[in-house]
Amino acid sequence: MYESECWTLRKEDERRLLVAEMTWLRRIRGRSRRERIRNEKTKEELGAEEMVIKKIKRRRPTWFGHVERMEGKRLPNSALHRHVRGERSRGIQRKRWMGNVREDLEEKGIQLSMAYGKTKNREVLRNIIRASSSAS
Repeated sequence: MYESECWTLRKEDERRLLVAEMTWLRRIRGRSRRERIRNEKTKEELGAEEMVIKKIKRRRPTWFGHVERMEGKRLPNSALHRHVRGERSRGIQRKRWMGNVREDLEEKGIQLSMAYGKTKNREVLRNIIRASSSAS
């Protein structure tokens, strides 16, 4: 989980993380897939309330706020706001980190433009994210 809020996750990556997590939970429980016991039952027995993907999605907006509050000359902030010249390759474009942040915020009912305005005050952004998390 260390530094996972910086990952750019595609649907395939999320699926692989969920598969790996269920493998770990089954191993903790001492089960194999051959026993054909539902994942929900295994999670319930172990008390696994929040899966890895949800933890990452919960932590990503706070990291976004942290990077936005940094001085403009610091590397994370400048990397986030810098534009690279040139053309992107043809076809479906690779997912970007800001695309993931935008999706996470929209799932919570927060517009990215509103989040940009609220990032200067850490407590305000934190309260907005918590309030929207409890509502969904």
